Amino acid sequence: SPDPGRAWLVCGFLVVAWLARLALGAAVQCLDGNKPCENGGTCVVYSNGIAACLCQPGMIGEHCQFQDPCHQSPCANGGSCESTLRDGTVHYQCTCPKGFRGQDCSLFDACASKPCVNGGRCTNWNGRYNCTCPSGYQGRNCRSDVDECRVSGLCQHGGTCLNTPGSFRCQCQAGYTGQHCESISTPCAPSQCLNGGTCRQTGDLSYECACLPGFEGHNCEINIDDCPDHMCMNGGTCVDGVNTYNCQCPPEWTGQFCTEDVDECQLQPNACHNGGTCFNTNGGHSCVCVNGWTGESCSENIDDCQTAVCFHGATCHDRVASFYCACPMGKTGLLCHLDDACVSNPCHEDAICDTNPMNGRAICTCPPGFTGGACDQDVDECSIGANPCEHFGKCVNTQGSFQCQCGRGYTGPRCETDINECLSMPCQNDATCLDRIGEFTCICMSGFSGTYCEININ
Repeated sequence: SPDPGRAWLVCGFLVVAWLARLALGAAVQCLDGNKPCENGGTCVVYSNGIAACLCQPGMIGEHCQFQDPCHQSPCANGGSCESTLRDGTVHYQCTCPKGFRGQDCSLFDACASKPCVNGGRCTNWNGRYNCTCPSGYQGRNCRSDVDECRVSGLCQHGGTCLNTPGSFRCQCQAGYTGQHCESISTPCAPSQCLNGGTCRQTGDLSYECACLPGFEGHNCEINIDDCPDHMCMNGGTCVDGVNTYNCQCPPEWTGQFCTEDVDECQLQPNACHNGGTCFNTNGGHSCVCVNGWTGESCSENIDDCQTAVCFHGATCHDRVASFYCACPMGKTGLLCHLDDACVSNPCHEDAICDTNPMNGRAICTCPPGFTGGACDQDVDECSIGANPCEHFGKCVNTQGSFQCQCGRGYTGPRCETDINECLSMPCQNDATCLDRIGEFTCICMSGFSGTYCEININ
Protein backbone atom coordinates (compact mmCIF):
# COMPACT_ATOMS: atom_id res chain seq x y z
CA SER A 1 0.00 0.00 0.00
CA PRO A 2 1.21 3.66 -0.55
CA ASP A 3 3.37 5.16 2.20
CA PRO A 4 1.19 7.72 4.06
CA GLY A 5 4.34 9.68 4.99
CA ARG A 6 4.89 10.81 1.40
CA ALA A 7 3.58 14.14 0.15
CA TRP A 8 0.43 13.14 -1.72
CA LEU A 9 -3.29 13.87 -1.39
CA VAL A 10 -6.21 12.35 -3.22
CA CYS A 11 -9.73 13.80 -2.75
CA GLY A 12 -12.52 12.49 -4.98
CA PHE A 13 -9.86 10.89 -7.27
CA LEU A 14 -8.22 14.33 -7.76
CA VAL A 15 -4.45 14.35 -7.10
CA VAL A 16 -3.04 17.75 -6.11
CA ALA A 17 -0.16 19.53 -7.84
CA TRP A 18 2.56 17.51 -6.10
CA LEU A 19 1.50 14.43 -8.10
CA ALA A 20 1.13 16.49 -11.33
CA ARG A 21 -1.62 16.30 -13.90
CA LEU A 22 -3.22 12.90 -14.50
CA ALA A 23 -3.99 11.22 -17.81
CA LEU A 24 -6.32 8.32 -18.48
CA GLY A 25 -3.61 6.52 -20.47
CA ALA A 26 -1.38 6.35 -17.40
CA ALA A 27 -3.41 3.41 -16.04
CA VAL A 28 -2.60 1.40 -19.18
CA GLN A 29 1.12 2.15 -18.71
CA CYS A 30 1.01 0.74 -15.18
CA LEU A 31 -0.87 -2.37 -16.29
CA ASP A 32 1.43 -2.92 -19.29
CA GLY A 33 4.49 -3.02 -17.08
CA ASN A 34 5.81 0.33 -18.25
CA LYS A 35 7.67 2.41 -15.72
CA PRO A 36 6.42 5.97 -16.18
CA CYS A 37 7.53 6.98 -12.66
CA GLU A 38 11.18 7.96 -12.35
CA ASN A 39 13.55 8.23 -9.39
CA GLY A 40 11.92 5.44 -7.39
CA GLY A 41 8.37 6.74 -7.81
CA THR A 42 5.52 4.24 -7.52
CA CYS A 43 2.77 4.03 -10.15
CA VAL A 44 -0.62 3.82 -8.40
CA VAL A 45 -3.85 2.93 -10.23
CA TYR A 46 -7.12 3.96 -8.55
CA SER A 47 -10.46 2.22 -8.77
CA ASN A 48 -11.67 4.54 -11.54
CA GLY A 49 -8.74 3.56 -13.80
CA ILE A 50 -6.77 6.78 -13.29
CA ALA A 51 -3.06 6.38 -12.60
CA ALA A 52 -0.61 8.71 -10.86
CA CYS A 53 2.99 8.67 -9.72
CA LEU A 54 3.60 8.63 -5.97
CA CYS A 55 7.04 10.30 -5.70
CA GLN A 56 9.83 9.68 -3.22
CA PRO A 57 10.57 12.54 -0.79
CA GLY A 58 12.48 15.28 -2.57
CA MET A 59 11.02 14.57 -6.04
CA ILE A 60 8.04 16.19 -7.83
CA GLY A 61 6.53 16.26 -11.31
CA GLU A 62 4.11 14.16 -13.31
CA HIS A 63 6.72 11.39 -13.57
CA CYS A 64 8.76 12.34 -10.45
CA GLN A 65 11.39 13.67 -12.88
CA PHE A 66 12.24 16.91 -11.01
CA GLN A 67 14.03 17.50 -7.73
CA ASP A 68 11.89 19.42 -5.21
CA PRO A 69 13.85 22.60 -4.38
CA CYS A 70 11.89 22.98 -1.13
CA HIS A 71 13.17 19.58 0.11
CA GLN A 72 16.44 21.20 1.21
CA SER A 73 14.57 23.97 3.14
CA PRO A 74 16.11 26.93 1.29
CA CYS A 75 14.03 29.54 3.15
CA ALA A 76 15.86 30.91 6.18
CA ASN A 77 14.56 32.44 9.43
CA GLY A 78 11.36 30.37 9.48
CA GLY A 79 10.23 31.27 5.96
CA SER A 80 7.78 28.89 4.25
CA CYS A 81 8.72 27.35 0.88
CA GLU A 82 6.38 26.60 -2.06
CA SER A 83 7.45 24.74 -5.22
CA THR A 84 5.86 25.46 -8.60
CA LEU A 85 6.30 23.93 -12.08
CA ARG A 86 6.11 26.39 -14.98
CA ASP A 87 6.99 25.64 -18.62
CA GLY A 88 8.90 22.49 -17.67
CA THR A 89 11.05 24.30 -15.09
CA VAL A 90 10.85 23.96 -11.30
CA HIS A 91 10.81 27.16 -9.24
CA TYR A 92 10.38 27.89 -5.57
CA GLN A 93 9.21 30.93 -3.65
CA CYS A 94 9.80 31.85 0.00
CA THR A 95 7.14 33.57 2.09
CA CYS A 96 9.17 35.45 4.71
CA PRO A 97 8.08 36.15 8.30
CA LYS A 98 7.76 39.74 9.49
CA GLY A 99 11.16 41.43 9.74
CA PHE A 100 12.87 39.47 6.94
CA ARG A 101 13.01 39.76 3.16
CA GLY A 102 14.91 38.54 0.11
CA GLN A 103 14.59 35.47 -2.10
CA ASP A 104 15.56 33.15 0.77
CA CYS A 105 14.41 35.39 3.71
CA SER A 106 18.04 35.92 4.73
CA LEU A 107 17.97 39.72 4.67
CA PHE A 108 16.80 41.70 7.69
CA ASP A 109 13.89 44.01 6.79
CA ALA A 110 14.68 47.17 8.71
CA CYS A 111 11.54 48.85 7.33
CA ALA A 112 9.17 46.25 8.81
CA SER A 113 8.60 48.32 11.96
CA LYS A 114 7.65 51.40 9.86
CA PRO A 115 10.24 53.71 11.45
CA CYS A 116 9.57 56.62 9.06
CA VAL A 117 6.71 58.89 10.23
CA ASN A 118 4.85 61.88 8.80
CA GLY A 119 4.67 60.26 5.34
CA GLY A 120 8.38 59.46 5.10
CA ARG A 121 9.39 56.74 2.58
CA CYS A 122 11.51 53.87 4.00
CA THR A 123 14.21 52.01 2.01
CA ASN A 124 16.45 49.13 3.15
CA TRP A 125 20.24 49.44 2.83
CA ASN A 126 22.67 46.80 4.16
CA GLY A 127 20.35 45.77 6.99
CA ARG A 128 19.60 49.36 7.94
CA TYR A 129 16.84 51.74 6.93
CA ASN A 130 16.86 55.18 5.36
CA CYS A 131 13.96 57.64 5.49
CA THR A 132 13.22 60.01 2.60
CA CYS A 133 11.20 62.79 4.27
CA PRO A 134 8.44 64.81 2.59
CA SER A 135 8.66 68.57 2.35
CA GLY A 136 8.30 70.18 5.77
CA TYR A 137 9.92 67.36 7.84
CA GLN A 138 13.48 66.25 8.52
CA GLY A 139 15.57 63.96 10.75
CA ARG A 140 16.41 60.26 10.73
CA ASN A 141 12.74 59.29 11.21
CA CYS A 142 11.18 62.45 9.70
CA ARG A 143 9.94 63.47 13.15
CA SER A 144 11.37 67.01 13.19
CA ASP A 145 9.31 69.83 11.73
CA VAL A 146 11.18 72.18 9.35
CA ASP A 147 10.76 75.81 10.44
CA GLU A 148 10.27 77.41 7.03
CA CYS A 149 9.99 80.83 8.65
CA ARG A 150 13.76 80.84 9.34
CA VAL A 151 14.19 81.69 5.66
CA SER A 152 13.87 85.47 5.41
CA GLY A 153 11.59 87.03 2.84
CA LEU A 154 9.31 84.02 2.58
CA CYS A 155 6.27 86.25 3.12
CA GLN A 156 6.28 89.34 0.88
CA HIS A 157 4.95 92.90 1.32
CA GLY A 158 5.42 92.89 5.09
CA GLY A 159 3.53 89.63 5.70
CA THR A 160 4.20 87.70 8.93
CA CYS A 161 5.39 84.08 8.62
CA LEU A 162 3.70 81.55 10.96
CA ASN A 163 5.24 78.06 11.19
CA THR A 164 2.81 75.11 11.11
CA PRO A 165 3.46 71.32 11.37
CA GLY A 166 5.06 70.35 8.07
CA SER A 167 4.41 73.72 6.44
CA PHE A 168 3.95 77.47 7.08
CA ARG A 169 1.33 80.21 6.66
CA CYS A 170 1.71 83.88 5.75
CA GLN A 171 -0.41 86.42 7.62
CA CYS A 172 -0.68 89.18 5.01
CA GLN A 173 -0.93 92.94 5.43
CA ALA A 174 -4.16 94.63 4.39
CA GLY A 175 -4.43 94.75 0.63
CA TYR A 176 -2.40 91.62 -0.07
CA THR A 177 -3.20 87.95 -0.45
CA GLY A 178 -1.72 84.67 -1.73
CA GLN A 179 0.47 81.96 -0.14
CA HIS A 180 3.41 84.38 0.07
CA CYS A 181 1.32 87.61 0.17
CA GLU A 182 2.49 88.15 -3.39
CA SER A 183 -0.84 89.31 -4.86
CA ILE A 184 -2.65 92.58 -4.40
CA SER A 185 -6.01 91.91 -2.72
CA THR A 186 -9.27 92.87 -4.39
CA PRO A 187 -11.85 93.63 -1.64
CA CYS A 188 -14.67 91.76 -3.33
CA ALA A 189 -12.63 88.81 -4.64
CA PRO A 190 -13.56 86.83 -2.70
CA SER A 191 -16.61 88.57 -1.31
CA GLN A 192 -16.52 89.43 2.38
CA CYS A 193 -20.31 89.76 2.57
CA LEU A 194 -22.12 87.00 4.48
CA ASN A 195 -25.66 85.58 4.33
CA GLY A 196 -26.13 86.29 0.61
CA GLY A 197 -25.06 89.94 0.78
CA THR A 198 -23.75 91.62 -2.40
CA CYS A 199 -20.22 93.10 -2.31
CA ARG A 200 -19.45 96.44 -4.03
CA GLN A 201 -15.88 97.83 -4.21
CA THR A 202 -15.72 101.49 -3.15
CA GLY A 203 -11.94 102.05 -3.29
CA ASP A 204 -8.64 100.27 -3.78
CA LEU A 205 -8.98 98.46 -0.45
CA SER A 206 -12.56 99.33 0.60
CA TYR A 207 -15.98 97.79 -0.05
CA GLU A 208 -19.56 97.86 1.17
CA CYS A 209 -22.21 95.14 1.45
CA ALA A 210 -25.82 95.33 0.29
CA CYS A 211 -27.58 92.96 2.73
CA LEU A 212 -30.62 90.79 2.08
CA PRO A 213 -33.76 91.60 4.12
CA GLY A 214 -33.34 90.44 7.73
CA PHE A 215 -29.56 91.04 7.96
CA GLU A 216 -27.37 94.03 8.85
CA GLY A 217 -23.77 94.86 9.79
CA HIS A 218 -20.66 95.76 7.81
CA ASN A 219 -20.49 92.22 6.39
CA CYS A 220 -24.23 91.40 6.79
CA GLU A 221 -23.21 89.19 9.72
CA ILE A 222 -26.05 90.24 12.07
CA ASN A 223 -29.52 88.64 11.91
CA ILE A 224 -32.01 91.40 12.75
CA ASP A 225 -34.19 90.46 15.76
CA ASP A 226 -37.80 90.58 14.51
CA CYS A 227 -39.32 89.78 17.94
CA PRO A 228 -39.44 93.24 19.65
CA ASP A 229 -42.77 94.06 17.94
CA HIS A 230 -44.14 90.51 17.87
CA MET A 231 -47.88 89.73 17.98
CA CYS A 232 -47.78 86.40 19.88
CA MET A 233 -50.83 86.17 22.20
CA ASN A 234 -51.97 84.06 25.17
CA GLY A 235 -48.47 83.42 26.54
CA GLY A 236 -46.92 82.49 23.19
CA THR A 237 -43.11 82.78 22.93
CA CYS A 238 -41.56 84.62 19.98
CA VAL A 239 -38.81 82.73 18.11
CA ASP A 240 -36.77 84.93 15.76
CA GLY A 241 -36.20 83.82 12.15
CA VAL A 242 -34.73 85.49 9.06
CA ASN A 243 -36.79 88.61 8.36
CA THR A 244 -39.68 86.96 10.19
CA TYR A 245 -40.60 85.28 13.48
CA ASN A 246 -42.68 82.33 14.72
CA CYS A 247 -44.91 82.01 17.76
CA GLN A 248 -44.31 79.00 20.04
CA CYS A 249 -47.72 78.47 21.66
CA PRO A 250 -48.58 76.88 25.03
CA PRO A 251 -50.51 73.56 24.79
CA GLU A 252 -53.92 75.27 25.12
CA TRP A 253 -53.48 77.54 22.08
CA THR A 254 -52.56 77.23 18.40
CA GLY A 255 -52.45 79.29 15.20
CA GLN A 256 -49.91 81.75 13.78
CA PHE A 257 -50.23 84.12 16.74
CA CYS A 258 -51.58 81.62 19.36
CA THR A 259 -55.10 83.03 19.09
CA GLU A 260 -56.94 79.78 18.26
CA ASP A 261 -58.18 77.61 21.13
CA VAL A 262 -57.13 73.93 21.18
CA ASP A 263 -60.11 71.60 21.78
CA GLU A 264 -58.51 69.23 24.28
CA CYS A 265 -61.63 67.07 24.18
CA GLN A 266 -60.82 66.05 20.59
CA LEU A 267 -57.28 64.93 21.40
CA GLN A 268 -56.26 61.28 21.35
CA PRO A 269 -55.92 59.95 23.94
CA ASN A 270 -58.71 61.85 25.65
CA ALA A 271 -57.58 64.54 28.07
CA CYS A 272 -59.92 63.06 30.70
CA HIS A 273 -58.85 59.60 31.86
CA ASN A 274 -60.71 56.61 33.31
CA GLY A 275 -64.06 57.34 31.66
CA GLY A 276 -64.22 61.02 32.64
CA THR A 277 -66.34 63.41 30.53
CA CYS A 278 -64.45 66.30 28.87
CA PHE A 279 -65.84 69.85 28.48
CA ASN A 280 -63.80 72.27 26.36
CA THR A 281 -63.31 75.87 27.53
CA ASN A 282 -61.56 78.83 25.93
CA GLY A 283 -57.88 78.23 26.65
CA GLY A 284 -58.46 75.07 28.64
CA HIS A 285 -60.89 72.26 29.52
CA SER A 286 -62.56 70.60 32.50
CA CYS A 287 -63.23 66.96 33.39
CA VAL A 288 -66.26 65.46 35.14
CA CYS A 289 -64.97 62.25 36.71
CA VAL A 290 -66.83 58.98 37.24
CA ASN A 291 -67.30 57.64 40.76
CA GLY A 292 -64.00 56.65 42.36
CA TRP A 293 -61.73 59.04 40.43
CA THR A 294 -60.65 62.64 40.98
CA GLY A 295 -58.01 65.15 39.84
CA GLU A 296 -57.73 67.57 36.92
CA SER A 297 -57.64 64.70 34.39
CA CYS A 298 -59.48 62.07 36.54
CA SER A 299 -56.23 60.13 36.94
CA GLU A 300 -56.21 59.96 40.77
CA ASN A 301 -57.99 57.02 42.44
CA ILE A 302 -59.95 58.18 45.49
CA ASP A 303 -58.75 56.36 48.62
CA ASP A 304 -62.01 54.87 49.92
CA CYS A 305 -60.21 53.43 52.95
CA GLN A 306 -60.06 56.93 54.47
CA THR A 307 -63.79 56.68 55.16
CA ALA A 308 -64.02 52.88 55.49
CA VAL A 309 -65.46 51.31 58.67
CA CYS A 310 -63.60 47.97 58.76
CA PHE A 311 -63.83 46.55 62.30
CA HIS A 312 -60.83 46.51 64.64
CA GLY A 313 -58.03 44.22 63.47
CA ALA A 314 -59.11 44.17 59.80
CA THR A 315 -56.94 45.53 56.95
CA CYS A 316 -58.54 47.86 54.40
CA HIS A 317 -57.58 47.55 50.70
CA ASP A 318 -58.61 50.40 48.41
CA ARG A 319 -60.34 49.67 45.10
CA VAL A 320 -61.95 51.88 42.46
CA ALA A 321 -65.03 53.44 44.10
CA SER A 322 -65.00 50.72 46.78
CA PHE A 323 -62.86 49.03 49.40
CA TYR A 324 -62.19 45.52 50.69
CA CYS A 325 -61.78 44.48 54.33
CA ALA A 326 -59.27 41.66 54.88
CA CYS A 327 -60.48 40.00 58.07
CA PRO A 328 -58.33 38.55 60.86
CA MET A 329 -58.68 34.90 61.86
CA GLY A 330 -62.15 34.17 63.24
CA LYS A 331 -63.90 37.18 61.65
CA THR A 332 -65.90 37.53 58.42
CA GLY A 333 -68.45 39.76 56.72
CA LEU A 334 -68.05 42.81 54.47
CA LEU A 335 -66.72 44.83 57.41
CA CYS A 336 -65.24 41.86 59.37
CA HIS A 337 -67.98 42.44 61.95
CA LEU A 338 -69.22 38.81 62.11
CA ASP A 339 -67.78 35.75 63.78
CA ASP A 340 -66.53 33.20 61.21
CA ALA A 341 -68.67 30.08 61.59
CA CYS A 342 -66.07 28.03 59.68
CA VAL A 343 -63.61 28.28 62.57
CA SER A 344 -65.46 25.43 64.35
CA ASN A 345 -65.14 23.17 61.24
CA PRO A 346 -68.88 22.49 60.90
CA CYS A 347 -68.50 20.80 57.51
CA HIS A 348 -67.69 17.11 57.04
CA GLU A 349 -64.13 16.12 56.11
CA ASP A 350 -63.11 17.07 52.53
CA ALA A 351 -65.97 19.57 52.26
CA ILE A 352 -65.19 23.26 51.60
CA CYS A 353 -66.48 25.74 54.18
CA ASP A 354 -67.42 29.31 53.15
CA THR A 355 -69.04 32.02 55.23
CA ASN A 356 -72.10 34.02 54.23
CA PRO A 357 -70.84 37.64 54.32
CA MET A 358 -74.27 38.92 55.29
CA ASN A 359 -74.98 36.76 58.36
CA GLY A 360 -71.75 34.87 59.10
CA ARG A 361 -73.32 31.43 58.73
CA ALA A 362 -71.33 28.53 57.32
CA ILE A 363 -71.94 27.29 53.75
CA CYS A 364 -70.62 23.78 53.09
CA THR A 365 -69.68 22.76 49.53
CA CYS A 366 -69.79 18.96 49.51
CA PRO A 367 -67.34 16.66 47.71
CA PRO A 368 -68.78 14.01 45.32
CA GLY A 369 -70.65 11.27 47.19
CA PHE A 370 -71.89 13.40 50.10
CA THR A 371 -74.83 15.75 50.70
CA GLY A 372 -76.58 17.59 53.51
CA GLY A 373 -76.01 20.92 55.24
CA ALA A 374 -72.77 19.67 56.81
CA CYS A 375 -71.98 17.26 53.94
CA ASP A 376 -72.22 14.36 56.40
CA GLN A 377 -74.87 12.33 54.53
CA ASP A 378 -73.74 9.63 52.10
CA VAL A 379 -75.25 9.71 48.58
CA ASP A 380 -76.52 6.26 47.50
CA GLU A 381 -75.39 6.34 43.86
CA CYS A 382 -76.97 2.93 43.29
CA SER A 383 -80.51 4.14 44.01
CA ILE A 384 -80.61 7.40 42.07
CA GLY A 385 -81.09 7.39 38.33
CA ALA A 386 -79.92 4.59 36.04
CA ASN A 387 -77.53 1.85 37.15
CA PRO A 388 -74.02 3.36 36.89
CA CYS A 389 -72.57 -0.11 36.27
CA GLU A 390 -72.57 -1.19 32.63
CA HIS A 391 -73.19 -4.64 31.12
CA PHE A 392 -75.54 -5.65 33.96
CA GLY A 393 -72.91 -5.15 36.65
CA LYS A 394 -74.16 -5.03 40.24
CA CYS A 395 -73.91 -1.63 41.99
CA VAL A 396 -72.78 -1.71 45.65
CA ASN A 397 -72.98 1.59 47.59
CA THR A 398 -69.93 2.63 49.66
CA GLN A 399 -69.23 5.59 51.91
CA GLY A 400 -68.99 8.58 49.57
CA SER A 401 -68.90 6.43 46.43
CA PHE A 402 -69.93 3.06 44.94
CA GLN A 403 -68.41 -0.09 43.48
CA CYS A 404 -69.44 -2.28 40.56
CA GLN A 405 -69.42 -6.07 40.79
CA CYS A 406 -68.96 -7.09 37.15
CA GLY A 407 -70.43 -10.11 35.41
CA ARG A 408 -68.28 -12.71 33.74
CA GLY A 409 -66.20 -11.30 30.88
CA TYR A 410 -66.16 -7.63 31.98
CA THR A 411 -63.93 -5.44 34.13
CA GLY A 412 -63.27 -1.76 34.91
CA PRO A 413 -64.66 0.70 37.51
CA ARG A 414 -68.05 0.61 35.74
CA CYS A 415 -67.68 -2.83 34.08
CA GLU A 416 -67.18 -0.97 30.80
CA THR A 417 -64.25 -3.04 29.51
CA ASP A 418 -64.63 -6.43 27.80
CA ILE A 419 -61.98 -8.86 29.04
CA ASN A 420 -60.02 -10.20 26.06
CA GLU A 421 -59.40 -13.82 27.08
CA CYS A 422 -57.22 -14.25 23.99
CA LEU A 423 -54.50 -11.97 25.40
CA SER A 424 -53.09 -14.91 27.37
CA MET A 425 -52.75 -16.87 24.05
CA PRO A 426 -54.47 -20.02 25.35
CA CYS A 427 -54.74 -21.70 21.91
CA GLN A 428 -51.92 -24.04 20.94
CA ASN A 429 -50.42 -25.36 17.70
CA ASP A 430 -50.93 -22.15 15.67
CA ALA A 431 -54.66 -22.12 16.33
CA THR A 432 -56.63 -18.85 16.01
CA CYS A 433 -58.21 -17.47 19.22
CA LEU A 434 -61.71 -15.94 18.91
CA ASP A 435 -62.65 -13.72 21.88
CA ARG A 436 -66.22 -13.98 23.21
CA ILE A 437 -68.10 -12.50 26.15
CA GLY A 438 -66.65 -14.21 29.22
CA GLU A 439 -64.96 -16.94 27.20
CA PHE A 440 -62.94 -17.74 24.08
CA THR A 441 -62.98 -20.27 21.24
CA CYS A 442 -59.93 -21.84 19.58
CA ILE A 443 -60.21 -22.43 15.81
CA CYS A 444 -57.78 -25.33 15.29
CA MET A 445 -55.48 -26.01 12.39
CA SER A 446 -56.08 -29.18 10.38
CA GLY A 447 -55.03 -32.25 12.37
CA PHE A 448 -55.66 -30.76 15.82
CA SER A 449 -58.58 -30.81 18.24
CA GLY A 450 -59.55 -30.02 21.80
CA THR A 451 -60.54 -26.88 23.74
CA TYR A 452 -57.02 -25.50 23.28
CA CYS A 453 -56.28 -27.45 20.05
CA GLU A 454 -53.86 -29.41 22.16
CA ILE A 455 -54.81 -32.86 20.75
CA ASN A 456 -53.04 -34.16 17.63
CA ILE A 457 -55.61 -36.34 15.87
CA ASN A 458 -53.31 -37.55 13.07
